[in-house]
Amino acid sequence: MKCIALNFIIFLFYISFNTAIGQILEWSNTQKLRGNSLYTTVVGEDESGIYVFKHKNKFLSKFLVMERYRHNLGLENSKSFLLKDTRILYANLNENGLLIIKQVFDKKSSTYTVNASYLNSSFENIIPETNLIEVKSNDTYDEPIFIIKPSSKNNYYFIFNLDASTLKKNKSKYVCIDQKLNVIKNENLDLDLSLNIESISEIVIDNNLNFCMLAKLIENKKNKQNFAIIEQTDTSTEFKIVSDSFSCLNNMRIFYNPLKDQKGISGFYSPNKEEGFVGDFSYQWQSLLKENIKIIKHPFSTSILRELEGEASAHSGLLPNSYQCIKLICRSDGGFLKLSENSFIQKSQDIMVINGVQSAQGRSIYIYENILVQNFDSTGNLAWESWIAKNQNTVNDGGMLGSAFVLATESSINVLFNDPIAAGGDILVASFLPSGERDIKVLVKGDEMNAFILPMEGIQISKDKIIVPVSKDRKFALLKITFKQ
Repeated sequence: MKCIALNFIIFLFYISFNTAIGQILEWSNTQKLRGNSLYTTVVGEDESGIYVFKHKNKFLSKFLVMERYRHNLGLENSKSFLLKDTRILYANLNENGLLIIKQVFDKKSSTYTVNASYLNSSFENIIPETNLIEVKSNDTYDEPIFIIKPSSKNNYYFIFNLDASTLKKNKSKYVCIDQKLNVIKNENLDLDLSLNIESISEIVIDNNLNFCMLAKLIENKKNKQNFAIIEQTDTSTEFKIVSDSFSCLNNMRIFYNPLKDQKGISGFYSPNKEEGFVGDFSYQWQSLLKENIKIIKHPFSTSILRELEGEASAHSGLLPNSYQCIKLICRSDGGFLKLSENSFIQKSQDIMVINGVQSAQGRSIYIYENILVQNFDSTGNLAWESWIAKNQNTVNDGGMLGSAFVLATESSINVLFNDPIAAGGDILVASFLPSGERDIKVLVKGDEMNAFILPMEGIQISKDKIIVPVSKDRKFALLKITFKQ
């Protein structure tokens, strides 16, 4: 079974429900955590098993362990790799095997090369490496920025070179390959330099293998952050600035609904850069060339502000600007769901005296508070809104245990997260039906299992299954969850 690799899972909205949502849990054996494998990347599942990478840092460089588990989560194969001047940019399972796209730096020629290859279930090369992009090193940045995006059906892969220096000089480029590593497109990006692009924040690929980008622009004299949409068609590249005369637009996200062949953007708006958010805005389109941008605004209701942040926010009408969108999910009818979380980091220093000598020890506190859930119909109007109280605080862990994992099935939206240790340390799941009805229950009891999921390292492997790494009794384990209606 192929791994689901869509950026946005289609949520089938108009189904009748008469039974409660249930879950089936399967655990792997625990393993000791090692210094060279602190981070985990679950690649996916096929007929050979479940593929997992363990690595020393977030960049999949220096040291890497590839593992393959049986479908029942028993470890079957493991192989270690020392990555010298190399890091893995992207990995994916398809009918040809395990696709690996990596970046290699050649010190002699000062050149970065992106190449692709396939590994079999024993992690051996079965297709020779194919060079896709070469970029000369530049003293103005540490290394180039490559963004890799699969097509909506996961049968084509785009590799973009979009670092700041190439954007300013209009020298950005991209390559599109198929599953057999054949190059379908190899082109330069024709960007409008007058836009003053600071960075490309997000990219989606449509059904016609054209791309659409959301570009963050350099702030103007009024200290307002504007964005631009860059849409490639079969004949040209279109540009349109997204701005508002009365408000500052923030935290903008772009999404694509392959069933409707429709693109959209969503974000928050505020009276000025410093203040909190007043409401949500969105805009959806099919052809940027033929349609004008007309954003739809929805101020937050007093009731949801009171539930999320208390009376002070209800009176001010402002939601803290620390809210970030963590997931956009397209509906089959053209609407979408948006989940946003209030998260931030507090840093402090503790002064300690050891043998009469003062020393400072830094602390980073990762705070993940409430999640706002909004459901918008095909016209962009708010159908319903709800929320989840989390109030997670972790110290010096990089936020690995915080935030939440979001799973969209045909019958519900499910949000998995860790309950704070002080509240029992349970693993909870909040489920939302199409009507907006919410149900929160304990998935794993903390006093029985002593387990915490790592939400940001989980993956959805089918329409109703996820695999998420777990810290269990201070050891590593995998947890497979199947959602049943």
